[in-house]
Amino acid sequence: MVNGNQSVRRCLFISAHAPTKLYPQAGQKIALDNLEKYAAIADEIDIIAIANQSEINAASDLCKKFSKNLHLYPLSKLTKINNCLRNISIPLKFATRFKNEVAVKMQELLLTYEYDIIHFEYSHAAVYLELLQELLKIQACKSKSLKNQEIRIIISIHDIISHSFLRKSVHNPLLGIELARIFHYENKLYSAASKLWVLSEKDRNILTSLFTIPVDKIIVNPPKLSSFLSNIHREPEKIEPRTLLFWAAMNRPENERGIIIFVEKCFRKILEKFPDFKLYIVGYKPSKKILKLADKNIIVTGFVEDPRQFFEKAEIGIVPLLEGAGIKLKTLEMLHVNMPVISTSIGAEGIDVKNQYLLINNNFDEWVNLIGNITLSKC
Repeated sequence: MVNGNQSVRRCLFISAHAPTKLYPQAGQKIALDNLEKYAAIADEIDIIAIANQSEINAASDLCKKFSKNLHLYPLSKLTKINNCLRNISIPLKFATRFKNEVAVKMQELLLTYEYDIIHFEYSHAAVYLELLQELLKIQACKSKSLKNQEIRIIISIHDIISHSFLRKSVHNPLLGIELARIFHYENKLYSAASKLWVLSEKDRNILTSLFTIPVDKIIVNPPKLSSFLSNIHREPEKIEPRTLLFWAAMNRPENERGIIIFVEKCFRKILEKFPDFKLYIVGYKPSKKILKLADKNIIVTGFVEDPRQFFEKAEIGIVPLLEGAGIKLKTLEMLHVNMPVISTSIGAEGIDVKNQYLLINNNFDEWVNLIGNITLSKC
């Protein structure tokens, strides 16, 4: 584990997204937190980020703090498709991140420096692990010092991709072929790493059961919550009765589909009973489908610089996710301020089910009564 008592001379940090707090998705914030852990203990850090252009454009904090040894490789939809076509033996999720320019840069860095730690942020950043192992073998043959040097290889897993694909394949049998490829690929990567970082005990248990990874190889690093939460005061007079909050990055397909299904199957029925109910959909980059939902009862805000007002006034938080994997920061953040939260089991993954503010239910027909009961109990 990386901590303040360890001495690290040089670290190579490879990320499949831009580590930044200025892009409105949770994963990039977690990536920056992990990068800053190394900044506190390492003499030097070399950073490679293979990320969507919009993330790189937003990441001024990353560029300002780590400009010295920062190597950015932007992705577009076209480059992702080309990467997949050029690497058809690799599962698609991983192949999107394999760029020849990155491989060349890695080789250059490994020829120039000796590393104590090589860290992959996100599972699909570890698409370079096999190449890395080959380069290290070559270097070990040339250098006596490298023969005796133990380089720690760490993979920080945000989502266990096999687990997510397993759910998708239930409804689409064709995805079963890709699921098999992902499973074998992930198993190979995770087995080769020195340590694996996960965000919850549930993910640790999945790794030990699904891939038979030894438990002492896995470190649980719960995500840090957003700093704005410390300034939230939920006082009864501030709470707006009969209001719901969905707080999420709306450019994520699972968030878009979840809220659309919730509106169709649940919220319309709630309005039949309580016509004055409001739903606040708060988050970055809502699609045209989401924007079309907006009316006097459904408020779509898009990105907001300071979401405190919604955390203070919304009566109930909702997490109507039907797909995805891994711990959901949105759920943790609403629970952190003692907001009652109704979630599907997927939206509550990795979270203590004993939390008094959390209700887990997968039947949207029952959500109508659950939401009604909460709001009536406060009248």
